[in-house]
Order: sequence, then structure tokens, then C-alpha cells
Amino acid sequence: MSGAPEGARVTMTVVGVGGAGCNTLNRLKEVGAPVKTIAIHTEANHLKAIKSDVKLLVGETVTGGFGSGGNPNVGERAIMADLDRIMAAIGRPNVLIVTGGLGGGTASGGVAPILSAVRDRFPDVIRIALVSFPFSWEGLGKVNNARYGLSRIMGVADLTIVNLNDILSRKIGYIQVQYAFKYADSLLAAVISDLANLFYMPHVVSISFADFEAVVREAGLGAVGLGVGGRVADAAKTALGNILLDAEIKEADSALVYLQATPNTSLEEAGSATKLLTEDYLLERVYWGFRIAEDLNEPRITVIASGVRSPTLEGLLGISATR
Repeated sequence: MSGAPEGARVTMTVVGVGGAGCNTLNRLKEVGAPVKTIAIHTEANHLKAIKSDVKLLVGETVTGGFGSGGNPNVGERAIMADLDRIMAAIGRPNVLIVTGGLGGGTASGGVAPILSAVRDRFPDVIRIALVSFPFSWEGLGKVNNARYGLSRIMGVADLTIVNLNDILSRKIGYIQVQYAFKYADSLLAAVISDLANLFYMPHVVSISFADFEAVVREAGLGAVGLGVGGRVADAAKTALGNILLDAEIKEADSALVYLQATPNTSLEEAGSATKLLTEDYLLERVYWGFRIAEDLNEPRITVIASGVRSPTLEGLLGISATR
């Protein structure tokens, strides 16, 4: 059953958990994404620097406001100590996106309990986890924390989108650290902003909430890419090349393609991105939307593929990373 009654405005809430998750909310505010944002952290000083509609310092009785110390058990206890406050802040949106960087304590221990509580109380709410997996060189401790967190997240999220930092390093490891992490935050913020625009902006070709739900509901593992290019097909290829997961798109169950381009885009040109996925990648279920964007110089495309497999994650988790 769809979580958005016909004729109703779709509501979307984004929750950032821990340091990386809260940093993504800062970028969301900078791009002006039309979504409600909630920052949840165990570290008081960092939380002060976050721009968000709601800011919750959780687990003060557990951490004293000094963070989780990289311990997922402490992160979970902090979340559970203030779960009622968190649920009151979230409310009952149609779509809930919870984002965080796995490897530390707050997100690794805290994302899954939030998603689980929403699933139990409001099963109609679509739950999307958008998380990053630590660099392998950060050590076994962080990797194990991330494995612990991700295995639990995948059991309670409808769609779990994972970005592997090792792939990020291979793509842009040559640039300065602060710009590399800003790029990662910007990518996540852009994807979330585009998802919001699906429902809040006028479109030439619309993606309905039911279409969106068909792609993400109980969909397992997901991959996302964002690209621009001189032609629509170029932007689509760039988006697929920018996916930060070793996912084989040909094995995806379904995909969503969101195109934003200038008014002079022809029908054939607009359809070339979807054609790439249906003919070159042989996907049978592809939903596409098109918005005229006067402010863009080049076509911009966001691709979300669901029901994918990742050999890396399957090896790390010891199980199949899809449902």
C-alpha cells in the first residue's frame, strides 16, 4: 500500500546521524533542498556547527556529550536513551532518508535502531539508508564497526545505498583531503535534493510516488550515480561511472533515471539515458522523469539502481547483500 494518498503532497525527512551524516545536512542546506532535516549526534561541539531544522544531542547520560568513542554499542545506547525525542522529531513522513558514515560509533550503532523504530510504528513509511563504508586503510576496527552497522541496517531499511570510500579514493584520491570529503558530502546532498525535486518541482515527464515506491520498497541494496555531460547519453554514462559501489547494474531489479536539461532537449535526446539502461544494460524496469532546468548549461542525470549485488559487501558481510 502506498504511503502517499492520491492528491497529497509527498513529505520527505532527512536524518543525519553522527559526524558524517550531520555534515551532509550542512550541504543540503547550502543547496536549498526542500526537505525537513534532523541532525542527531552524541558530540555536542560538532552539533553546534551543523545547520539543520532540528538538532538533537542524544545520550547525554551515556556519553556526556563527548561522542561515542567509536563504539557502536555506545552509539546504540545513546540513540535508545532518546528514542522518543527522535521519533517525535521525525513524525510520519512518506519518505525517510537516514544518512551517516559507518565505521565510528554513533552511525554504526544508531542508524539501524532509528529505522527499526520507524518500521515498527509506521510500516508505510519508505525507509532509505544512505551510508558510506570506511577506507580499508582506516583499520580493522572501523571496518568491523561498519560491517556490524551495515548488516543491521539492511535488515530494516527498504533500500540501502552504500558508497565505498575505497572507490572514492581510487577516483579522486589525488585531491586535497578537505575537498575529497566535500565532494562526497556534495554527492549525497545532490542525490537527496534530486529525490526531493522529483515530488516538489514541475516536470515534463513525471515520476509518480507509486513509481518511486516500486523502485525502492523492500529493494535491498542500491547504488546511485550523478553525472553531467554535453549530451544526455554522456551524462548518463558519467552517472553510471560515478557510482561508488562495485555493483553490476545489469543485475539490478529496477532503476530510476532523473534527467534535468534545457528546454531545447529533443524527445530522442531525452530518451537516450533510459535507452542506455534498457538496451545496453538490459534492464526491464526503468522509470524516468524529465524536468526543464533553465539554470543548467549541460544535462544532469541521477540514476538509482535497486536490487543490485556487490562482491565487496558480500565478502565483508559473509552473506548475499541483496534480498
